[in-house]
Amino acid sequence: MPFDAPLRRLARATAPLLPALLLAGCAGGAIGTLANAALQVAGVAKPPAELPDAQKPTRNVSIRLHAAQRLNTDADGRPLALVARIYKLRQRAAFEQAPYDSFLDAQREKTALGADLMEVREVLLVPGQRYEVQEKISKEAYFIGVVALFRAPAVQRWRATFVAADAERGGITVGLHACALSVASMDSGMAPLAALRCQ
Repeated sequence: MPFDAPLRRLARATAPLLPALLLAGCAGGAIGTLANAALQVAGVAKPPAELPDAQKPTRNVSIRLHAAQRLNTDADGRPLALVARIYKLRQRAAFEQAPYDSFLDAQREKTALGADLMEVREVLLVPGQRYEVQEKISKEAYFIGVVALFRAPAVQRWRATFVAADAERGGITVGLHACALSVASMDSGMAPLAALRCQ
């Protein structure tokens, strides 16, 4: 096989396109398109570039917040309404490290979460209420966080974080109780509610 055989093959593959290229004249876009077609025919074209996450279709995630009858109880055991928030996050570290009181003030919340915060939705729940929504989540949001602003929260049981790709498949179900939240997942790592004491 002669050394210049691949070049001859390329010339043969692109020869039928040469008149079209010459007729295109100053139409730079058409030349680029035809050149790409010729390279693809010859088998030497680059594959198309992958879209950035911001341009990919959104995820559809089912989010379910189920409030118990004894929701956010006061010192006398009476149930109270509760504010819960759903966060769309680029990363999870800042969210998981932020102290509870940083979520009580919008400016402190923005400072604590920084560029990781993409969007937040606030929901007011009353005892026994079920809030269920199909949320559109950008592919740039790799995590979804939930915070429950209890009157007297149990230690580290007022927030939960979920991987957005996993949540797209199975949804998110969060139970909201007297002073803690629970997650409908066997691997959540949370202690059972029976082990908690509300203040």
